[in-house]
Amino acid sequence: MLLIFQALEAILLRTVSNLSHFSVVGMNIVKKLINSYVKLIYAALYSENCKMSRGCLTLLSAMVAQGPDSARDVCSHFDFNNKYLPGLLKKGFKKGRTDVRMACIQFALSFLVAGDNALLAQAVLQLPFCPVNGDPW
Repeated sequence: MLLIFQALEAILLRTVSNLSHFSVVGMNIVKKLINSYVKLIYAALYSENCKMSRGCLTLLSAMVAQGPDSARDVCSHFDFNNKYLPGLLKKGFKKGRTDVRMACIQFALSFLVAGDNALLAQAVLQLPFCPVNGDPW
């Protein structure tokens, strides 16, 4: 499943950057993932496997980076109040590689890249690991 997430992330990132004429394909991928596979995304996100959680967060970041419309879709379907979401900040690797905490920051910043100020404020206020919402530590 991790390999599928990484492949979808690579496709979505390419449709944002140098294959922008395929942006409709990227939007269709995002809509299909949100409407049909959100439970699978949650299962991967909150799994015990750090690589799986990191892969899922980077996929979510790529989904948000598709643009304001996809960012709104992700924001409206994502459960920011899940009790396990703050626990992602405690997951990490011991070898110094990119860990889940960095992927959480990347996910939060992807709303900034989306370019919708109202959505940015809404998403940042809902994220439990953002300092605006209180000190999670």
